Amino acid sequence: MLLQKTLSILKPAYYRNVYLPYTKTVRNISVSDFKGFVLQRLSGDREGIITLGLNRPETKNALGKQTIASLFEVIDSIKYDKDARVLVLHSLVKGVFCAGADLKERAVMPEAEVGPFVAKIRQSITDLHDLPIPTIAALDGHALGGGLEMALACDMRVAASTAKMGLVEAKLAIIPGGGGTQRLARIVGPAIAKELIFTARIIDGNQAFKIGLANHVVEQNSDGDSAFKKALELAEEIKTQGPIAVRLAKMAIDRGLDVDLRNGLAFEQAYYSQTIGTKDRYEVTAFVRDKAKLGRITPHNIVQGDVLNKDDVSKAVENQDGVIIVLGTRNDLSPTTMMSDGTKNILEAMKKHNVKNVTCCISSFLFWEREKVPKPYIPITEDHERMLQALKECDRDWVAVLPPHIAEEPPRANYVIKNEAAVGRIISKYDLAEILVNCLTTEEHFGHYVGIGYPQ
Repeated sequence: MLLQKTLSILKPAYYRNVYLPYTKTVRNISVSDFKGFVLQRLSGDREGIITLGLNRPETKNALGKQTIASLFEVIDSIKYDKDARVLVLHSLVKGVFCAGADLKERAVMPEAEVGPFVAKIRQSITDLHDLPIPTIAALDGHALGGGLEMALACDMRVAASTAKMGLVEAKLAIIPGGGGTQRLARIVGPAIAKELIFTARIIDGNQAFKIGLANHVVEQNSDGDSAFKKALELAEEIKTQGPIAVRLAKMAIDRGLDVDLRNGLAFEQAYYSQTIGTKDRYEVTAFVRDKAKLGRITPHNIVQGDVLNKDDVSKAVENQDGVIIVLGTRNDLSPTTMMSDGTKNILEAMKKHNVKNVTCCISSFLFWEREKVPKPYIPITEDHERMLQALKECDRDWVAVLPPHIAEEPPRANYVIKNEAAVGRIISKYDLAEILVNCLTTEEHFGHYVGIGYPQ
């Protein structure tokens, strides 16, 4: 995988954390219709706001197989929309948000299919939760079972006073299966969550606001869309803030909730460092073979292609101000020149387009004596050596980063970087990402391969 980072400064009005007053303009709407959903990309003074309306009036927006399939599709569309700033989830059916799972469909479903279907509901709701932009659920009607679970997966909830909501699965002798037991407890606390789930109680918008389930409660209007209108006002306020800062704040909060305070503060520090100084406000373009491999990563732009195709590489590198090279073989340890050939293509394209700065992630086995490298890894290490040689022979400002074991753990931020020397035995993947970015502009490391790690 090749990652490019555009180091040019974003327009000040785009990222300053100030509320900018503006004049209302006529809205133009781009509409995409998915089965069970209507996606609208607003423009004018609301450009960047996306509304996603549930639209299955015949089932009260119940979640069936087709609805869930559409939800996966629409979330994927939003995730890779570089212009998306805020999502408002609402209902186009008056008086109802979502009635939960489609019980009529469930009644005729073979028992063997029930478990996988519930798993798909859970995953689709998790994908909604994992969207990188702020999400707001507008509850103008009933949100029961899976419907409330969808709302719980959003960052904020706005409820009409007349809205009804509850996790009512206990009445059916089952428990919430779309994340409700976990997300409700995190939002209102375990004691209140247990009371609501154990009793299958249905509450209104005012009660939801009192227990912290709803951020705002508004009196319902004659059109039945007061919560939606309030949610749009909130979205307008959010969209005027720095988009990078908002995304990073969401990531810091969400990741911090899953760890203790100490590690949560480490996440905050790591994400905060990406907002300091203009050099860290980057637009990211990811050049990948398969965008699905990006997982939760949501770069500003995605270019699909192959590093072995010079035309693909040239198009990806053009107009970039820096390049980060992270290439792999998908666990194939057989002899290869793919990574070194790809690196040469990238360096060639950089020279063609006058892109000066590059960092490259390669194996720390290059610090080892060859006979001590585990035998299965020797072919890959040899190609990493060819990658390093290609860097040494280029006329770019390059840094080769040789990480030790890359750990799935919170950032520590107290890492050490040394030219031509191994440092430690482990590095957080978050610290590694920061190092790869920072080395693009750290002149003391230009023309060197560096070891990284933590103080012993």
